[in-house]
Amino acid sequence: MRIWRGRVLVGLMMEKKIGIIYNGNVGADWAIDYFRRRLEDKNISVALFDANSLDDKYSEFLTPEKIDLPKIEDLTNRGYVIWINRIYPSESEESIINKGLNITSWLSARNYTTINPLSACVADYDKAFAYAAMGRWDVATPKTQIIEERMSPDLLAEDYEFPLIVKTNIGGKGIGVEKINDMVELKEVFQKDDIFSGKFLVQKFVKPVENYDVRVGVIDGKPWMSYGRTLTSQGNSDDIWMGSCHHGSKIIPHRASAEENRLAVMASKSLGANLNEVDIQITENGPIVIENNLTPGYNLGEEWWVDSIVEHIYNKYLK
Repeated sequence: MRIWRGRVLVGLMMEKKIGIIYNGNVGADWAIDYFRRRLEDKNISVALFDANSLDDKYSEFLTPEKIDLPKIEDLTNRGYVIWINRIYPSESEESIINKGLNITSWLSARNYTTINPLSACVADYDKAFAYAAMGRWDVATPKTQIIEERMSPDLLAEDYEFPLIVKTNIGGKGIGVEKINDMVELKEVFQKDDIFSGKFLVQKFVKPVENYDVRVGVIDGKPWMSYGRTLTSQGNSDDIWMGSCHHGSKIIPHRASAEENRLAVMASKSLGANLNEVDIQITENGPIVIENNLTPGYNLGEEWWVDSIVEHIYNKYLK
């Protein structure tokens, strides 16, 4: 076995290893456990690292030179040089998200492999960052910006028109997304104590022309799978407009068009993502990217997709 600068070079007889970062406050869920078992089926040693075990100083996103992670360094010295981030934006507090980002930053600064890399992880937890990045690549997205103190209900109504969307800057599963239909509802939004905290986005509503939206899974710049999700409503409303299995959408067969695949690939490349699931709304002006899902959760019935991801990780990084 050869050693170089404290880092283990992978030899023919060396045990294959991979680390998974997760939020232990919500437990190692079905998806994380399934990832672990499938990797272990390939004789890969898996280290689960709970980001909560880090000191509270890592609750803020730090510059790389301020990060010292002896627990992670011990694991990398033992051969865990490839890492997967599985801290979900839909169920994690900002402090835990920042701890995960600090781990990813530390690993990236030392040229260890992270799936996804730091830029994509940041985009996963900062939708405004993701929309700006896609804009620089001319990816079709709805007009979106953070709600700031200089804004007023009248200004947003003029710039975005009704209906419009207000959503949290961090989140997933359709949580924190509201369709605002009139000035009364918009003024209620502006009554939130933290409305100007930088945690909320306003977005132009794009009207769907189909009764489903599209999700395209992208791996290393190639579309690997696609399906549709029936549109659903929020709460007791009869207004059908959003695709979210968390809110009741059903998965239906759909083969993505060439343009839908192209948009998903371009969105993923703009974020530097190895793995991404891109939500696309079909409008009268063509498909538009609504969201990126860089750390999506998985449920029973989605083993086939997790198996595809594991197979790709194994063939590219570990075989």
